[in-house]
Amino acid sequence: MKILMFGGSGFLGSRLVPMLRRAGHEVIAPRSNEFDLTRPPRSLAALDRPDVVLHAAAIYGGMPFDMENQAEIFTQNMKMNIHAFEISAALKVERIVTVGSACSYPGNAPADLRETDLFSGTLHQSVECHGFTKLAMIAGHRAYFASSGLSGIHLLPANLYGPGDVFQERRAHVVAALVKKFTDAVAARSNVQLLGDGTPVREFMYIDDLALAILRACEFEVKGVELINVGTGTGTTIRELAELIAELTGFTGNIHWADASSNGAMRKVMRIDRMLSLLEVEPQTGLREGLSRTLEWYLPQKAAADARI
Repeated sequence: MKILMFGGSGFLGSRLVPMLRRAGHEVIAPRSNEFDLTRPPRSLAALDRPDVVLHAAAIYGGMPFDMENQAEIFTQNMKMNIHAFEISAALKVERIVTVGSACSYPGNAPADLRETDLFSGTLHQSVECHGFTKLAMIAGHRAYFASSGLSGIHLLPANLYGPGDVFQERRAHVVAALVKKFTDAVAARSNVQLLGDGTPVREFMYIDDLALAILRACEFEVKGVELINVGTGTGTTIRELAELIAELTGFTGNIHWADASSNGAMRKVMRIDRMLSLLEVEPQTGLREGLSRTLEWYLPQKAAADARI
């Protein structure tokens, strides 16, 4: 199968593209300087018709980055999303697989999140801009299915972590940010100051487990638009995560928590029934094991990883 992937050179793509190729698929993954999805060429003649388009391109970061760069995130991500659908329809591909985010869910959901909960409430203000661009992909996909028969799958991953992640302070997601903070503190023999009070519950997924789910989604024949959560189904408090990373890094200082004002949504854990039944994949990597693998990759190249944007 021939797969055209947008976003193939980032954190996810660096793990996913080799996996797709090992599975026997031909992968075309142009870098942004070769094919700018925010400003694609008028003619698509240079693109051989793929069987599947895989859209994983996005501008993203942790909560501080999202709050400080809302206009850029909204504008650039919406452009990429729209063009991904336009290109898929023009090339008449069999299906498109899009990578969304759990940020698309309402911010005050009282229970674990099901795909039917999407569009049922207000997004949390801390991730509203990023979450909306992902939520809009679902509406866009449904529109393109109605107008041109473009089928496919929209995946909603949990919080990701693993080798190759972004550890730069303003861009890092929660796991990478904590790994950097604790390893910095170990080197400096200092204490650690963390945002929030540690009580919010999140779901963390190792990058290779998501890559396998995306591989299965690319191979899954579908008519219409399917929405599938991709995660572990297990919640972990930020405090528990911090304590585990402290243990694995050999941190012996004190952890100082701020107050609840910077907690974000209090709980974000997804039901993964559809992932198990439709894609037939289960998460393979426990949190301790995944964090250990991440540290094994990160520590030998910490300076370069911290600087990479």
